[in-house]
Amino acid sequence: MTSTNTVVQVYVKCNKLKDTDVTSKSDPYAVLYDTTNGGRIRVGQTEVLKNNLNPQFQTCIPVDYFFEIRQTMRVEVWDKDVHSKDDPLGNADFTMGQLMSSRGSTVTLTLGGKSTVTLTASYVGTQRGTVALTFRGRDLKKMDLFSKSDPYFILSRQLPGGQRAQVYKSEVIDKTLNPQWKTTPPLDLAKLCGGDMASLSIVFECFDKDTFNDDMMGSFAVSGEQLLVAGGKEFELTLNKKGKTKSYGFIAIDRCDYVKGYSFPEYLQGGLQLNIAFSIDFTGSNGPPNDPRSLHFYNPQRPNNYIRAMLAVSDVVQEYDSDRMFPAYGFGAIAPFTNGTSHFFPLSGNPANAYLSGMQAVVDTYASLLPVLRFSGPTNFAPTIRTITDGARQARGVYTILLILTDGAITDMQDTIDAIVEADDAPLSIVIIGIGRADFSSMEQLDSDGGMLSDRRGRVARRDLVQFVHFNQFEGKDPSMLAAAVLKEVPLQVERWGRVSQVRPTGLA
Repeated sequence: MTSTNTVVQVYVKCNKLKDTDVTSKSDPYAVLYDTTNGGRIRVGQTEVLKNNLNPQFQTCIPVDYFFEIRQTMRVEVWDKDVHSKDDPLGNADFTMGQLMSSRGSTVTLTLGGKSTVTLTASYVGTQRGTVALTFRGRDLKKMDLFSKSDPYFILSRQLPGGQRAQVYKSEVIDKTLNPQWKTTPPLDLAKLCGGDMASLSIVFECFDKDTFNDDMMGSFAVSGEQLLVAGGKEFELTLNKKGKTKSYGFIAIDRCDYVKGYSFPEYLQGGLQLNIAFSIDFTGSNGPPNDPRSLHFYNPQRPNNYIRAMLAVSDVVQEYDSDRMFPAYGFGAIAPFTNGTSHFFPLSGNPANAYLSGMQAVVDTYASLLPVLRFSGPTNFAPTIRTITDGARQARGVYTILLILTDGAITDMQDTIDAIVEADDAPLSIVIIGIGRADFSSMEQLDSDGGMLSDRRGRVARRDLVQFVHFNQFEGKDPSMLAAAVLKEVPLQVERWGRVSQVRPTGLA
């Protein structure tokens, strides 16, 4: 598994630093360390400012930020001394999640006494968004002996290593030298040019469709910047044969409809909060909770995998949740406060308030409920997804991560798919963690890695909002590895939600 990082620039300023020099004021500088998992990696250092107890450093420190990892950091402030060892002026610990989720991505920390340090994370990213393109051909070369050409085109991204990654393939238009193709669906600039708008990395290739081998009809390359201003502009199709460049006609970009996109850090800087909601499978296949072989067997000294999974994921996400109130639900059981088997019930027993204060309360409530539950079935996800989706739509400025922990295959697959497709514009990601050794192959269908889901009416989801992870793959490993696998797709899912719902970072509050 590989993580995806975003580079942010961290700026440092201090206030009311200690004066450790006798004849002048302190000459401070700041050093940033990554202390994740007990390490101490020097990330960078600011410049030294002479005689300044309230320094505002101009040198930024670039930091590789990983949302899916709980990155602990330390900032140390020192007084530069030419003739002896540098004197410490104080230090403070924080997490990158704490910094990135603060309003304006700014936090002020105490260095000791009246001294403070203020950190600000600035994101400088590539251009994001989508383009829908309308192409038209003019005076294309006649490639067939007895009829006109049957042209289609392929859009690809030219990769640094020389290879090309296909992004879109058009329909074939029969027997014409002046084709008018359908407008493309919205194409992600990240896929088209990797966000690099200046380089000529977008390749248009035209082909003549034949029964056996399609004929190449030339190509041209454009940059993202050229696409955005290319309305009505023509490009010549050329093909090099035996050292000679030949013209095969012209391609016009009639329209380029651009929709601006925003990055995950930009949404955080705009005040977006993340909230995690738990949904726990209490179906009979887990085994009775008083049996040591049960997946729900509770031992305070040795947490079961349900608890371990909840704690691992919450350890990262709670950094982005200011109140740390977690809604927790169950399904597939009969509880003292339900009318028969329920496929969605709050662990608190209070339908009006499913929120629990802190992860310890979630674990304690879960443990206290186990002896009074009657495990039942079947395994239905749709009621949970629909209810959480409704709640997510109503929570302004909050993006919800629904964590479903289950031990088996879904029995309401089509209803679940319909609920997911319907939720594509809601501020919601769905993470499914498979607990135990059941066959979870059906879960891969929901992950959309093989293509977007479509509901029973044929409506296709506009984004992927589901991630599935099998807990057994992380058995005996550091919990942070599970959290990273579970959360690695969330930043991109947030960006695509913002695009689908046309939500700007400035419109969150």
